[in-house]
Amino acid sequence: MATELKPQLHLRDATRQDAPRIAEIHMAAFGPNAMLHAQFPTPDVRQGLQTAIENKALADIDDPKTTVLVVTAPEDTNKNASVVIAFAKWSHPVHPGEDYVEPPWIWPEGTNLDTLRAWVSKAAETERRSIGDTPCYCLTYIGTDPTYGRYGAGKLLVQWGIEQSKASGSPLYLESTVEAAPFYEKNGFTAGETISLSICVDGGKEAQIYEEIVFTYYPA
Repeated sequence: MATELKPQLHLRDATRQDAPRIAEIHMAAFGPNAMLHAQFPTPDVRQGLQTAIENKALADIDDPKTTVLVVTAPEDTNKNASVVIAFAKWSHPVHPGEDYVEPPWIWPEGTNLDTLRAWVSKAAETERRSIGDTPCYCLTYIGTDPTYGRYGAGKLLVQWGIEQSKASGSPLYLESTVEAAPFYEKNGFTAGETISLSICVDGGKEAQIYEEIVFTYYPA
């Protein structure tokens, strides 16, 4: 049986020209996510979310306290050209006395702000309990084009953070979907609390419990 050859991947800093592709990958990777459908309950709102993601990516790429990374692979039709297949946003440690405010999100009209704010509040409380006031690198977002899943792009993006952690002595922090949890365990992260919230998806009234798992990494 023939063995599928994986493309040669390349990790680099994102440029402003990558922002539309980052937004496209984000929606492809997280489009089915229940929390996304609870916070952004209609197709029109989700279309607006893609624009919001693109604008936030532009701001983050320009932010000196944030590193936005992309992974590229050769295009199938032109091996001399490359396509962005994955991205990650790493927020840098903010130390006491630093005057820093992250560029804000501009949410699309129709966003379920009650659900969004409830989740953000729970996540912030869990982060404080998990890591306290320790300055850390935070993996805010990571996503891979589903077409290129299991090619190793996610590992490259996470390894960047691990290298920063080992060089600086700063820990890493992230919140993972339940489905992605084994990936982080395999890469040396330690599972912590589970964040949970009762949500209704797509503007419906039937509630379900949505969960994510906190992971931390401390350099040896």
